[in-house]
Amino acid sequence: MRMKKLFKFVVSCTFITCLSLFGEAGVLPVNAKAADICVGSGGISSIEDALEQAKEGDTIFVPAGQYKEQISVEVDGVTIEGEEGTILEGTGITPTEDDDSMICVSASDVTIKNIEIRGFVLKKASEDIAPKGIYIDEGSENVTIDHCKIHDMGCKYSRDDGEYNAHGILVDGGVKQGTKNIAITNCEVYGLHLGNSEAVVVNGNVEDFKISRNKIHDCDNIAIDAIGYEESEKDDRDRARSGEISDNVIYNITSTNNVTYEDACAGGIYIDGGTDIDVNNNYVENCDIGIEIATEHKGKVVDDIRVYDNTLVNNNNQAGISLGGYDPDDTGAATNVVITNNTICNSKGTCFQVQYACDSSNKFQHNLVIATERAKAYSEECGSKSRGNDISSNVANAELTGTVGKIKVKKVSSDRSSGTVTIVTSNDTKGYGSTDTVLENN
Repeated sequence: MRMKKLFKFVVSCTFITCLSLFGEAGVLPVNAKAADICVGSGGISSIEDALEQAKEGDTIFVPAGQYKEQISVEVDGVTIEGEEGTILEGTGITPTEDDDSMICVSASDVTIKNIEIRGFVLKKASEDIAPKGIYIDEGSENVTIDHCKIHDMGCKYSRDDGEYNAHGILVDGGVKQGTKNIAITNCEVYGLHLGNSEAVVVNGNVEDFKISRNKIHDCDNIAIDAIGYEESEKDDRDRARSGEISDNVIYNITSTNNVTYEDACAGGIYIDGGTDIDVNNNYVENCDIGIEIATEHKGKVVDDIRVYDNTLVNNNNQAGISLGGYDPDDTGAATNVVITNNTICNSKGTCFQVQYACDSSNKFQHNLVIATERAKAYSEECGSKSRGNDISSNVANAELTGTVGKIKVKKVSSDRSSGTVTIVTSNDTKGYGSTDTVLENN
């Protein structure tokens, strides 16, 4: 669900130094040395005040403390940087249709760094309001969100209802006004109640994005999503594209207790109609689905997606990797999706699940597939519409079409802190699976 926000703040220009904020002249935190405006100095009592004074090229330094305010960035070329312990406190602030984000960026060449956001909650179902930690509006370019923490916010469920929605970070791209060159890096996002929505998402006409080195965990819907066709099924510009999702650590993502769903179907990484995207070097553990590549729009395809060098551990409710729309009658298919050199370990569910995907341009090769206990290595969910893909040259310990050889696995263990999985086997599996797979011969 796409939500718009209106902005009210006016920007003017001035220059304020930081020196009066700190005890001894010239004794500044390292982060403050390059600041042009410091909150708490020169009559600037809030981040909103600082933004009203900011001009292009300014850095606003925000000292540690709690700031009970929503902020809007409308001037180009501004950096907002917090000190360790800088918190935007949303507790007690009620999201409204016109103001439902803690940070709103409607500008270009903007950096938001080292800000913690928490406590921003919608206490009722609404089709018009979706609380967001950070919102990047359509038309923005060259925006970086770095080392931010967003947690314990979203929806407070009061009844079973499909109109709950919330986001940790939403990047929005309009069909006619695209959003370009967005980086979301080194952030931690957790404890979110998201309803039908996602923790970190690029939605629609968003081009050249990077979502990298983040930790996303303990949320009740999708961790990372790249969406297409939600605003327009007729315009191919309405697709997240030319992006990279890499080096993220994602765990404990499930819709089990999410009132907007009837089953556990939340993905760690979901490419829903996006195109030309690399998904690589991620560690995904204990999600309903580890990585899903599909589109929810009938007659459309998800295409040109490269999934490689990921480590997927016990994404047991459905699958480690799922390919294709969930229903041939209602959703779209997949083409040119190349899934290579991933390690997929499940103890329940299916390691590699094919839904509505039936094209030889889809390739599943050189993967290491480990199904233990009650798990299956492979499943086809849509009969003949799950066939015709190139599944070959993989190594597995259970039945899998096109395996090079069936191996015997003696032990599987994982380490979330290092992002590795260790597999003890007497077989030679070099060249298969992710680079973060530790192989021990025994």
